[in-house]
Amino acid sequence: MERLLDNHSHSSFSTDSKMDLKEAVEVAINRGLQGIVFTDHIDLGIPEGGPQFTFDIPSQQRAIDSQIEFFKNVAPDFKILKGVEIGVDIDSMSQIRNILDNHHFDTVIASQHLIEGFDPYYGGYYDAYDYKQAYGRYLEVFYRGITLMKDFDILGHYDYIVRYASYPQVSITYSDFGDIMDTIFRYLIENGKVFEINTKTYQLYRGRTPVLDIDLLKRFRELGGEAISFGSDAHNVGRIGEKFDWCRTLAIDCGLRYQVYYRERRPYFIPL
Repeated sequence: MERLLDNHSHSSFSTDSKMDLKEAVEVAINRGLQGIVFTDHIDLGIPEGGPQFTFDIPSQQRAIDSQIEFFKNVAPDFKILKGVEIGVDIDSMSQIRNILDNHHFDTVIASQHLIEGFDPYYGGYYDAYDYKQAYGRYLEVFYRGITLMKDFDILGHYDYIVRYASYPQVSITYSDFGDIMDTIFRYLIENGKVFEINTKTYQLYRGRTPVLDIDLLKRFRELGGEAISFGSDAHNVGRIGEKFDWCRTLAIDCGLRYQVYYRERRPYFIPL
């Protein structure tokens, strides 16, 4: 059985992380992973006064290069890859394109953190809606954003919106959101992209634990998807590779065949 790779982690270059690159690599190696991707945050369009999520891309990439050089003799087969997680803010598309045109990454994750000027982490957004309205609108805005952005590899944590809500409903389910999820899945499959199981979502938040609806994975497979991404969304070394055995088992049970990772934006497939 091939070792898995963590496609989604945040180093100290991310505003909300202090994770040391070298320590992260050492932990990933010790946990039996075959690689780690540092996908630090860029989120444009955050309202003035809010925390700004940008980083010095050349400095991040030089720091990653130094780890590649250091570990090439220590663990020559271990993959250390350069990534970015970009929020698909619709009003910032020209800036996003400029970033991607002028820098080279192995992996680009598209995510949705802002909705109607709110980051759900801080609340506010949920106040005007019931859960179907809140989650459904988030997914619709996310879909519009990725179709405008186009240049990405992985759809990151599609269910970010459920983490911080106070509703009893703690999951994006196919029964509730099948229409928009079908639309998203078809777009990904037709354009050679994948979505991720983001294990950070499935932990205790505000007295409730979000649940991954396996019917979504089964539907993705029914529509023609074969590969999926696993990401811990780690901001500290304790979470690197978290629940990846669970991810593998779940993906296999739903008929998926591969975990995918990217090097120089080209997909490589790890048989499950």
